[in-house]
Parts: sequence; structure tokens; C-alpha cells
Amino acid sequence: MTRLDDRLSVRVGVDGPVVVTLRPGRRGTLEPAESTQVSALSLAAQGTSWDAESVEVLQPEPGVVDLAEARRIVGGGAGLVPSGADGAAVMRLLADVGAALGASAGATRVVTDAGWMSYDRQIGTTGVSVNPELYIAFGISGAAQHVGGLGTPEHVVSVNTDPSCPMTAMSDLGIVADAPAVLTELAERLGVTGPADESARVAGPQEASDAG
Repeated sequence: MTRLDDRLSVRVGVDGPVVVTLRPGRRGTLEPAESTQVSALSLAAQGTSWDAESVEVLQPEPGVVDLAEARRIVGGGAGLVPSGADGAAVMRLLADVGAALGASAGATRVVTDAGWMSYDRQIGTTGVSVNPELYIAFGISGAAQHVGGLGTPEHVVSVNTDPSCPMTAMSDLGIVADAPAVLTELAERLGVTGPADESARVAGPQEASDAG
């Protein structure tokens, strides 16, 4: 039944869904709500403890942990990528080796600008500031903007062909050697294999320097 202006009443038949608007107070009388039944619950006996119990503390995966919170970091610079090599594949190998060592992978600005590693892995004054317990630098000369974000690591290892570069000078252990060759050898000893490993195998010593 539809009423127009309170003066006309029209009986309407419908055979499908419709939208009906009602004037206030025209819905009829609401059915009274059923009475509520209250049940008493007994509390736990005194002395019973429901505190959570720590079973195990799992350390975050090195590959996904925030670089600023990583305790071990392996860093890659331009000197880690031989001429003509796939830089992204080399950096993936670095990350795999780091994971085997329980370390996260980082890089210099030259590496991230080249697109070989994401910018959230860039260490330096224009990237992430870190302060790891151990930092292993592969092919990083130690430019000021990179070292400026390095903090004060407890231990620094430098792999570089230049024995007088800033990174080697500040390291606890300086390995004067070809960084790509050292990384490949380390991957083999750790049993790290894969496409990135093969792409990183480029013969010949490389100049291990990094302007970033």
C-alpha cells in the first residue's frame, strides 16, 4: 500500500526487488525483546598463571632484515664486478654468500645507481646508516660518503687489490686480492651455487676501486 501526500492510497503489486521508504512511526509495534539470561563464570583458582611462555627466539632472515639492524654485513662495491660481468648476478652471489655466513648484503652508491642492488641496501650518508659487529667489504675503496654511514663496526675485513685504500687502512684484516676471485672461492667453500655463481666467474684480476 502506497500513500501519496496522505490523500491517495494505491495498491501496488510487484514481482521483483523494490525499495520502500516509510514515514516515521509507520512500521508498527516492535516485538518485545526476550529477557536476558545472565550466567556466572567461575574465575581461575588462585596461583594459576596464564602468562605467555617464551619457547624460542628466532633471528630474522639476513636477506630481509632491515640493514640498519643487521649485526653482520657483506658489502659490495664497483670493484667486485669485473668488466663485462652481470653486476646484478654478482650481487646476488654476494647476498647468497652473506646468507651462508648469517650476514646481510649491502652495497655502495655506485652499485645501487647501476641497478645491481636495490636502494634500501645502499650504505652511506645518502643511504642507510649501519653499525654492525662485522663488516666485510668486497671491492670497496672506502669513499667518504660510504664510510660516513658505516658507524663503528667491531670488526672490518677489506678485500681489495689496493693495499693503501681507505677501507683497507681502517680494517682489522686487509686481504690484498682480487675481490671477485675471493668471492667465488668463498662461495665454493661454503657450497653456494646457482646461476649467480656462474655469472660471477670471470677470469682475470680487476681493479677494486669504488668512487661511491
